[in-house]
Amino acid sequence: MLSAALSDPNIAFVLLILGALGVYWEMHAPGMVVPGVLGLLLILAGAYGLYEDSPTWYGMLLLISAALLLTIELKYYTHMISGLAGAALLAFGSILLLQGPQRVSPVLAVAVSAAFGTIVIFLGFLGMRARKTRHLTGVEALIGETGVSRTPLDPEGTVFVNGAYWQARSNHVIQAGQQVRVERIDKMTIWVTEA
Repeated sequence: MLSAALSDPNIAFVLLILGALGVYWEMHAPGMVVPGVLGLLLILAGAYGLYEDSPTWYGMLLLISAALLLTIELKYYTHMISGLAGAALLAFGSILLLQGPQRVSPVLAVAVSAAFGTIVIFLGFLGMRARKTRHLTGVEALIGETGVSRTPLDPEGTVFVNGAYWQARSNHVIQAGQQVRVERIDKMTIWVTEA
């Protein structure tokens, strides 16, 4: 029954794409394991089904090129250039993959390729945005924050910043109750200027 289902090129193509989606998911969020393993199993099942129908070499070359371009889009986010080119090559490659009575439906090939390309472009965009966003934690997160001096700073004193009291230093005299801005941190002492 499984071999009969895999002999339909449309089902084999969809399994191949779902498997690639699982592998891309694993690449985007490494360590989940299940999407990667399930993706590899689906790729093997889809590839076996398509191999049984004697694929063309140029169709396979287009699919491999599409996979490379979509991987580049996922890892480096090329502002949709690689993603759109990869989706187009995926559609053409799947249409040209099989010649004969059993072929991948052109409507299915275009629809699945467009959906897959959109998902990969979106994941690439999320990855790019996550790489550009700097999340500071700990005392480094205080740099640029504003607070209030609780004691006069001449040159040392106490300030209240981000819900906590800190030992602070300043190059200028700052009176108690003045707004201050954190400039830098040196050995758990924050350096402030008047805001």
